[in-house]
Amino acid sequence: MVLEESNMQFEFPDSLTTVKFDEESFYRNSFNKFPESKGVDFITDGNEFIAFIEVKNCRGHEGDNRWRIAPNNLKRDTVHVSHDVKQRDSLDIEVAQKVAMTLAALCGAYSFGDRKDSLGKLGKIAASISEEKFAKTEKKKLIILVLEGDFGTHTRPKTVIMSELQRNIMSKLQWLDCRVSVVDSSTYCEKVFKMNA
Repeated sequence: MVLEESNMQFEFPDSLTTVKFDEESFYRNSFNKFPESKGVDFITDGNEFIAFIEVKNCRGHEGDNRWRIAPNNLKRDTVHVSHDVKQRDSLDIEVAQKVAMTLAALCGAYSFGDRKDSLGKLGKIAASISEEKFAKTEKKKLIILVLEGDFGTHTRPKTVIMSELQRNIMSKLQWLDCRVSVVDSSTYCEKVFKMNA
């Protein structure tokens, strides 16, 4: 299955159940009515793992997004950008919030009982998070931020920036037994998806 987000194509194995979360009717017609609701871009589920994937393609717009890579909104109020950022958050906060709200939405979808079958693939994923396997270590919970853009400098390479973001996202998701990865088109793992950037 090939899905597009932020002018990038992602190919997911057919063996996985994958949805573009914000295009699902449950998200648009139900969950999105919750004030300030948000969710990750993709959810993909298989026997070995469930992955929550957020995509940020900042190529060509690095200057306007540089504040977002500094954790805990550290540079939000001091940076000069071409648009208002007062109501936005740095990527570590945004990704953690999107994961939490996506899990809440899946719990909500599962609460519909037998009617969750009408939700199609999203209902199938919602059922999988309620099963006993989700709570066991045999099913890994993966949080993946795909960060495209040239954010590296002479003193701080992009790999250092990505590692720092990864640590800060993980610290905000300590309440969830998960693995966090911040990747780009040259560092991602093809087991979950393939990218055509």
